Amino acid sequence: MSRALLLLLCSGCALPVVSAGTFLPAGDLEPGQFHASASLEAGRVLAGPADVRDLPATPPDAQQYDVSTWVASDASLRYQASKVIAVEGQLKLTDPVVPFTPALVGGAVGMRVRLQERPAAGGVALEVGFRAVGVSVQQRIERSASGRTQTDTWDYRALGVEVPLVATYRVNALFAVTASPFVRAYWIRAFHTITLFQPPQTEPITRSQAALQWSPVLSGGLGTAAAFDLGPVELSPGIAVELVTKPGPSAVTHFIFEPGISVGARF
Repeated sequence: MSRALLLLLCSGCALPVVSAGTFLPAGDLEPGQFHASASLEAGRVLAGPADVRDLPATPPDAQQYDVSTWVASDASLRYQASKVIAVEGQLKLTDPVVPFTPALVGGAVGMRVRLQERPAAGGVALEVGFRAVGVSVQQRIERSASGRTQTDTWDYRALGVEVPLVATYRVNALFAVTASPFVRAYWIRAFHTITLFQPPQTEPITRSQAALQWSPVLSGGLGTAAAFDLGPVELSPGIAVELVTKPGPSAVTHFIFEPGISVGARF
C-alpha cells in the first residue's frame, strides 16, 4: 500500500465547523411547520496539527491539514413551535479525511426568536438565533524510517456557540434574500500522541503525548444568501465572509470566504 493511499485511509483532518443553516430565510415558517435541509459549503477550520505547538515543524504528511477552510456538510431540522420561537437540531456529516464522504463528526442544537413578523404580501422579517455546537474528529498519519514505524495521532474536540441576526427580505413567493451578521466563539482542546513501533513487534516501544488545553477561538462576519422556492424544494446558495482567530494568545487573525449551498423543504 502506498503512503498516499495509507494517508487517505488512516488520516483525519483539522476540525471543520459549518453552520450553513444559519443563513436560511427568516419569517417563512408558520407555527407547527418543519423545515428540513441539507447543506454543503467551505467550513471554517478551527484547529490543525500546528496548533498543538509541540513540534518544531509540522510533518510533511500533515501540512495539508493546516488550512483555513475545508469542505463540510450538515443536515438540519427546524420546527416553528410558536409565532416567536423555533427550535432546531443539526448533524455535522463531513468525513474529515475525504471531504465528500459522509460521516458523523458532531452536531448542534439551537433556537431562533422572531423579532419582526413578515407582512403577508412580502417584506422584511427579522430573527435572532442561538446555537450550541460540539465536534470531535481525529487525524492520523503513519511514517516509517530505519525499520521503525511512527504513528502520529491528533485528537480534536470543540465546543462552541453561534449567534446570528437573520434579516430576510421576501421579494415574492418565489424569491427572497437574506443578510446575517454573526459572531462565533469556540473552545478547542487537542491531543497529539506519538507512538513508535519496531516491526514485527506489535507493542509500542515508546508513546508520548502533548496537549493543547482548552483554548478559545473567536470569529465574526456577515453571511448573505438567496432563496429560490421551486415548488416543494427550496434552493439557497450563499457566501459568508469571516474574520477569524486560531487557538492561542499569539495566533494571527485572518480573513476567509465560505461559499455554500443548501437544499431544503418546508412541511
